[in-house]
Amino acid sequence: MGYLRNRVITYIVVWFVALNLSFFLPRLAPGNAAEILASPGKLPTVAVQELEVKFGLLDPLPTQYILFLKNTILTFPPNFGYSFQFYPVSVTGLFFQRVPVSALLMGTSLILAFVISYSLSMYTAMRRKSKTALSALYSSIVFYATPVFWVSMILLWIFAVDLRLFPVYGSVDVGVTDPIAYFFSLAWHMVLPVVAMTLIVFAQLYLLLRGSTQHILKSDFVTAAKSRGLKDRIVTQRYILRNSLLPVVSLLAFSLGTLVSISVLIETVFGFAGVGDSFVDAVFTRDYPVLQGDLFYLTTMVIIAGLVGDIVLRRLDPRLD
Repeated sequence: MGYLRNRVITYIVVWFVALNLSFFLPRLAPGNAAEILASPGKLPTVAVQELEVKFGLLDPLPTQYILFLKNTILTFPPNFGYSFQFYPVSVTGLFFQRVPVSALLMGTSLILAFVISYSLSMYTAMRRKSKTALSALYSSIVFYATPVFWVSMILLWIFAVDLRLFPVYGSVDVGVTDPIAYFFSLAWHMVLPVVAMTLIVFAQLYLLLRGSTQHILKSDFVTAAKSRGLKDRIVTQRYILRNSLLPVVSLLAFSLGTLVSISVLIETVFGFAGVGDSFVDAVFTRDYPVLQGDLFYLTTMVIIAGLVGDIVLRRLDPRLD
């Protein structure tokens, strides 16, 4: 239990640090929400001052910080107030309104990336010098080294702007209300974001699986299995890939934070109405409550996923104790 206890303490420290960063970092940027919403010259000075008072932006920083801690740590469920930009929409309501879209994007991409990387690893485990193995290796290296936003912009340029096969922007067509039409519109807008995220996640998973299988290929039990005359497919499935999944389980457990960061960039490029898109909008408009709420919920979800991953890893590998 020492391993889990140390991990829990680490998570609590990380969670508290992230909580404080979500409060202080946005306030270090110049300007505030009232000034940005009023610029350029949209509102008179008196109206801007009234907004500053209404949002509590003129309160001393220690007063804002104490109120922030009271509403997040000492209140359940946490109360982040209302969004400055979408007032009077609550921050919690806005977050959980956007979460399903982001979860659908990340979940679909993760499943596709895992199926593709696992299938390719199973096929190429005993065929290291085949054209398929080399193509998969070089492709994964290229996508691993290419920035997420660059992959997204190339896909957008080719398939949405030039070929006009997919929408350029948004998550659904404007004015769609019918549930069936909404589903198909969402699915059509999701194609390019899902492809972009799948390519990036596939590169990480495949390189990890390839390195793990290459290491296991040198193991004595694999040599013994080959000497018994077992088929390559059986050796690959039962001995190589099964034992190479431990680092993949570890990666999947701790990949939520990576997926969130990838999702923020992809949603921004494609204008996909998820949590990442609202987070970037909040950065530009200095919407402090939305920034604090998004970072709080995302950090909590990442930590919970990491804790679950630690428990699974401890079950799979008792040596961690």
